[in-house]
Amino acid sequence: LAFNQRLQSQNIVHMLQNRESGYTYKISQSAPLVFERPVFTAVTPRLTVGIIIPPVYLRKFTPDGSKLLAFSHDQRSCIVYAYNGIGAAGVGKLLDEACVASAENLSDKDINLPRSKIFECLFKTKYVLRLCQGKLSRYYLHREFSIFFEDGRYVLLAGMCVAFGFTLPLADYERFPDLFDKLDPFSYIFFVVDLQNGIVTDEVELPQDVICLSHNHGVSVYGNTIVILSRLRQTMYIYELVNGRLVKQEQDIGPRPRDCVFNPTTDRVEFDVNTLLPITHIKQRALSFLYRQIQPDSPDRVSGYQEFYKNFEFMENMIIEKMQLVDNNLLLLRYEKRPLDIDLPISLTTGEPTPPRRLYVFYRMDSEDVIGVYQDDSVELLQIVLHFYDKLCNARSLQTGDAPTSPILYLMQQQYNKPVPFVRQSAMRFNPSVPVSTQSFSTSPYLNFNVFSYEERFVSPLERPKVCSTEPIVFRDRETNLVKFRLNIKARRAHTAMAPRELCAFIFHPYEPLAISIQKCVSVYAYKLHVYHHSTVVEQ
Repeated sequence: LAFNQRLQSQNIVHMLQNRESGYTYKISQSAPLVFERPVFTAVTPRLTVGIIIPPVYLRKFTPDGSKLLAFSHDQRSCIVYAYNGIGAAGVGKLLDEACVASAENLSDKDINLPRSKIFECLFKTKYVLRLCQGKLSRYYLHREFSIFFEDGRYVLLAGMCVAFGFTLPLADYERFPDLFDKLDPFSYIFFVVDLQNGIVTDEVELPQDVICLSHNHGVSVYGNTIVILSRLRQTMYIYELVNGRLVKQEQDIGPRPRDCVFNPTTDRVEFDVNTLLPITHIKQRALSFLYRQIQPDSPDRVSGYQEFYKNFEFMENMIIEKMQLVDNNLLLLRYEKRPLDIDLPISLTTGEPTPPRRLYVFYRMDSEDVIGVYQDDSVELLQIVLHFYDKLCNARSLQTGDAPTSPILYLMQQQYNKPVPFVRQSAMRFNPSVPVSTQSFSTSPYLNFNVFSYEERFVSPLERPKVCSTEPIVFRDRETNLVKFRLNIKARRAHTAMAPRELCAFIFHPYEPLAISIQKCVSVYAYKLHVYHHSTVVEQ
């Protein structure tokens, strides 16, 4: 069994080693000066100043840093701002005129300058696209979803609306045996926007479905290939972006093999919890793969078979919760326990070893084969994650070609040097970091955890809102341990059990020393700009 596990890991490692980056990058001749390490450790976003922005939801910068995406408050329009740059915008001159001196943090009382003027200097409205109007007015844009293509030439946006009065047809329970009907269905629409010309080049509607759009969770991209996971039907839709158009592939990755024709029964069938449905073909291949890992002549074959059959029903009922395109042909699927209506209390558990909570399945789309199956505590999977996490991130800086360096990877490398029992614990902790959501990491050099040390609980390259810090977030140079800059963000309320949780999100520019922090408590927002200023002195 151990030999087979090593063999499957070697096959996957070989594919990852020969895999090309799914994120192309080109260093433009007109691009600003690329910051080498000695430069960006000296030129840092060390000044914090409160700003006022227009009534929009800020999303993120394009990969080349030339534009900033935002959504209108009614979530019907997409606003594209042209970024002028911290030098060309004259922000430094404005701050000098306001007599900021050497301060690191400027409150509203400290600055003699309209706070809205700073944003207006940095960003100029390029155009506004009213996407959800007319026949599409029932949709609203999801403000946590956007995926860029072709170095930021195109962006994929998504809208959704509630599907009122929708009931699943009976044939769907036959067609999709893993159907997860405990979810409320929505209707979705995807827009392809040409950011260069400011036009919508294509749109695709997916009615009555369940797709997780938050932070690009349910849509994975490699190059121009797009895979969309339907949590409702446990099916994956495949599209290709060709000249700004979404071209759908002939067949989805669903419950049956590619050439299997589905013929629904003509007789009326009453479905209930005891109705037996076929196992989907990916699960069949995954279970067959696990069974073949047990060597018939091994002394552990009896316990291996017992473990397999004991967990068979549990694994048969698992559902796909997340997936990722590793390359144009390889999918990484994460199967998890199907949520129950009522979970048993802890006191009723038997105390026996629990079955695997997750299964990680590597699936080849062209041959419809499963080439690897790993459980939660798999050290082999941990090795793959540890050595190829930067490739799995599928994000590269357009200026340097470097992958983002995340705190979780740094912590994994520290943990992996510990004895074997701790390695198993590390696997349980870090393996759930894959599959990785598409374009969910910032490529800013100021978040490089190998260069700067900081509290990853409050800010990280992973673009997710985090609990707001009660003290400024300090960034230190790992080589000298000197404080290089601070993000002067502090929670406006004390952290108590009864107080509403205050969150903070950051939008970092891909390479310039600039970031925007967004603090939210209930429905109140506060914005701050973190930018380089020549006269700011960082206290040690």
